[in-house]
Amino acid sequence: MADDTISARLVEVETLLEKSRKRFEEGTKFADEAHALVAELQQQLIGAPGNLGTRDDADDVASKLLASLKAQGSELPPTLCGGRMAVDQVQRLIRIDGHPIAITEMEYRVLELLAFARNNVVTRTMLLKHLYRRADDQPQPKIIDVFISKLRKKLRMSSGGAEFIETIPQRGWILRDLEASAA
Repeated sequence: MADDTISARLVEVETLLEKSRKRFEEGTKFADEAHALVAELQQQLIGAPGNLGTRDDADDVASKLLASLKAQGSELPPTLCGGRMAVDQVQRLIRIDGHPIAITEMEYRVLELLAFARNNVVTRTMLLKHLYRRADDQPQPKIIDVFISKLRKKLRMSSGGAEFIETIPQRGWILRDLEASAA
């Protein structure tokens, strides 16, 4: 009799676990779809191609984004982030609070794309395409994390601890322009 009760309880527990697993999978799928829709809307707002399709279709996403932003007259303002950061495109130099900071060419190009797309998320794929024009030249995608980390550290050290680049989980990074946010 006790074995029947234990067996019945085990079946009940297994049934509940299966229902929970299915709900979890549905919730995860829903969250992924929501992230994709938000990213698509955001890219449409900043002038990127509406449907990026597969990775193969997205070869020139960053280039198209940058060209589109420039074509719309979107230029880097003299200062960003509440006047604390300036990007000199001619000298390819970054200044924080008026002081130049030493960054590598790749770090500059990461910051350049973030600055042009300010207040909008820039994805890992977009940064890879911006930094490495040809697909066969691209290193592992985690290199973007290295560039972002080093760039953040240099910006933080030069600004007395201010954070300029924000991570948007599972989507990318954003350079928030405080002046635009306040407006």
